[in-house]
Amino acid sequence: MTIARPGLLSRRNFLYAAAALPLYSDHGRIRPPVPVPDVALTRQDGTPATLPGIALDHATAVQLMFTGCSATCPIQAAIFQRVQSQIPQMAARKIQLLSLSVDPFADTPEAMRAWLGRFQAGSDWFAAAPDIKDVPLLQNFFGRASGDYVDHSTQVNIVDRQGRLVWRTIELPTAEEIAGVLQGLG
Repeated sequence: MTIARPGLLSRRNFLYAAAALPLYSDHGRIRPPVPVPDVALTRQDGTPATLPGIALDHATAVQLMFTGCSATCPIQAAIFQRVQSQIPQMAARKIQLLSLSVDPFADTPEAMRAWLGRFQAGSDWFAAAPDIKDVPLLQNFFGRASGDYVDHSTQVNIVDRQGRLVWRTIELPTAEEIAGVLQGLG
């Protein structure tokens, strides 16, 4: 990249540089939509489920988290808390939120229930944890795989009613962006 004057970026060069940053390189509409992995999960109530089973017939916002986090996960939860307040009648509209654990060792059903309660999760906000062997697959699919089980993206991934990933937000998106995409799925 050539810059005409040191310390000054043209608009074009700024956009090229910004596009190269991980923060901005992987967000927006996913084309073509990608089916979510068929991964077994344990929900916050202890019942078994699969990721496609949870997502089917619902517009679903998925965030990766772990209940022992004291840094970004509470911020992510606050964003989801705001999303649920912005979308009236989520159940009737078949819209839901899913907090997906990347720490299934510690994120027992009891821990996930307590975490959801801490953020006043409504009846359409779920938490689930995969088997430990599936954490890297989910981290990779939903944003980042570093080999560290508690490392995860702070993006929110939107899954359509057919169980396909159709949208990925920027890191720590606004509640308005998430609510808008979910409601736009009809």
